[in-house]
Amino acid sequence: MRDRIETGRLILRPLEITDAPAITHHCRDGSIARNTARIPDPYPLLAAELYILTVRASSGGKASYVYAITDRSSDALVGASGVFKRNPAATDWEIGYWVGPEMQGRGFATEAAGGLIRAASSDLAPQRITAGHFEDNPASGRVLEKLGFTYTGCTTRLFCMGRLAYATSLDMALEV
Repeated sequence: MRDRIETGRLILRPLEITDAPAITHHCRDGSIARNTARIPDPYPLLAAELYILTVRASSGGKASYVYAITDRSSDALVGASGVFKRNPAATDWEIGYWVGPEMQGRGFATEAAGGLIRAASSDLAPQRITAGHFEDNPASGRVLEKLGFTYTGCTTRLFCMGRLAYATSLDMALEV
């Protein structure tokens, strides 16, 4: 998978340790953690640094590619996005993304996920890309619908670190 993905307003690039303060800033109110599976609440600077170091150390693993979403004009971190295999033997790739609360409602999630999907379709050649959103986060479902995803009719119970509880994720898929 390529190191850099460019869209009209955004650049998706590998996470850098210098992104940790911005990640911590965006995750400070807990809304990102409640709407993703793997982000704890609170999310201190050290946790963001450890996450970045872990992602960078496993970047050659061919089962997960994580990107910082940055504003093309200012290089400010807007959020993060990635494509991964939940099961290494699976043929489907799954995408995930988050955008900081103050950046939401501007189309950044749709634009970043769209760029990631185009790059993954070209570089990884999946037949299908999957995604999901917690049932109490319909805004993420609207992002995915704009990108052509449809509901599969299946749900997945995922442990959400931000909730410290299981939550129901509505499964979606995009045939590519």
